[in-house]
Amino acid sequence: HYGSLIDGDTIKVGDKVKVSVNKSRREAIMKNHTAAHLLQAALREILGTHVEQAGQLVNDNAVRFDFSHFSALSGEEITKIENRVNEIILSAMDVVTEEMSIDDAKKKGAMALFGEKYGDTVRVVNVSGRSIEFCGGTHVTNTSKIGLFKIISESSVAAGVRRIEAVTGTGVLDYIEQVNGTLGETAANLKVNGVGEVAQKSAAVMAELKAKDKEIEELNNKLAQMRVESLISSAKEICGLKFICTKFEGISPASLRIMGDHIKFTAQDAIALLASVNEDKVSVLVVCGINALKEGAHAGKIVKEIAAMAGGSGGGRPDSAMGGANPEMIDEALASAAEIVETLLINK
Repeated sequence: HYGSLIDGDTIKVGDKVKVSVNKSRREAIMKNHTAAHLLQAALREILGTHVEQAGQLVNDNAVRFDFSHFSALSGEEITKIENRVNEIILSAMDVVTEEMSIDDAKKKGAMALFGEKYGDTVRVVNVSGRSIEFCGGTHVTNTSKIGLFKIISESSVAAGVRRIEAVTGTGVLDYIEQVNGTLGETAANLKVNGVGEVAQKSAAVMAELKAKDKEIEELNNKLAQMRVESLISSAKEICGLKFICTKFEGISPASLRIMGDHIKFTAQDAIALLASVNEDKVSVLVVCGINALKEGAHAGKIVKEIAAMAGGSGGGRPDSAMGGANPEMIDEALASAAEIVETLLINK
């Protein structure tokens, strides 16, 4: 039975079939498989002989290699490993595959997978003595056929196990094209003439953002001071202390703290409860001035009560404490805040 199968075709006992290997796919797998051997050799040379293979996946697109190691690899280590593999590739070393007795293989220094069982005769892949491993897979006959090797990621798989993903041959070209495409988009977004200006422009943008963040912080401080003056002037009195209770929309927790600090130091006989709704989250801050503390006020206890009533939780120091709450329940809790504070002060 010759030709390609089509829908509905079946293969029966006695049929004659013609089978062919996808040459380009097989060659890509061979490149990645040999590269995996070179990678392990480079890892053991640069990181140490404690490195052992903990898993491997080789296909026509990439090589994934898991190995034992106690920490993340530094950028310098990744570069050294990558350079070492490419050095062997560009040295055009022969890759010899032989079958021999397991004793002879061990004498050659061939590496075996930990925990694997081998028969009396084994297959050994030898890259000119730079990498010698037990292996039944397909490989290139010379390292130069790999072309180039590029590590694209290094990550953690489990405690004490790291993973490297890499590409070879045309996979490196595809990766370069992808990176160049990203750099081109970045250059366009930054409105520069070419990728060569991306680094300088991005540094300038980051410096500008940092300056604007500082400017925003200064403006927030000024706004907080203005709000504080208004809040203090409209404060209620509870047990001889000023009580401030208000809700904001879209104010960040950081801005709440700024206002709270202003109140705490400006009105030392005040207790302030400030809440802010940001989408589906509510932040609640309570601060107590030094004189309020002397009268038994405790910010941590107050925020704990208010947050709990609003379906959240909170706590903290006597002078300053934060919590979270349910947006749908915060208004009811704030309406009862004065009564809660008064009760806590009376029963201090």
